[in-house]
Amino acid sequence: MKLSKTSAQAALALGVLAAQPEGQYLQARFIAEKLNIPTVSALKILQSLTRGHLIESQLGRSGGYRMACPANEVSLLRIVEAIDGPVRGQMRIDGAPAGVAQGVECLRVACDSAAHALRDQLQRTTVADLAIAA
Repeated sequence: MKLSKTSAQAALALGVLAAQPEGQYLQARFIAEKLNIPTVSALKILQSLTRGHLIESQLGRSGGYRMACPANEVSLLRIVEAIDGPVRGQMRIDGAPAGVAQGVECLRVACDSAAHALRDQLQRTTVADLAIAA
């Protein structure tokens, strides 16, 4: 599996938020500085996480972002799927000749099995494991 750069940054951003006292909001600028990424990139990531109901946002001077639920309830799988979409077995073979149907089915089963194992592993790691002291 190749974890996208955006998913990795999203997981680390949640780790930063998880290390804050409960209910405290952090500005995107602070998160961007902590991760050494541009603020505009942090804002895009935080927007995706908000749409995925992993974090909450509040406008205004004292606003920012905070965890929407406890860090130990947010798995890496939820983060990856909020950023990159569903983790599933994918095999891109269209129009394979009938003579290789058995091989194509074997590949499909292997891809599905690998995706299932990956989903299980990503489900085991939570934001609490990634908490980063601010």
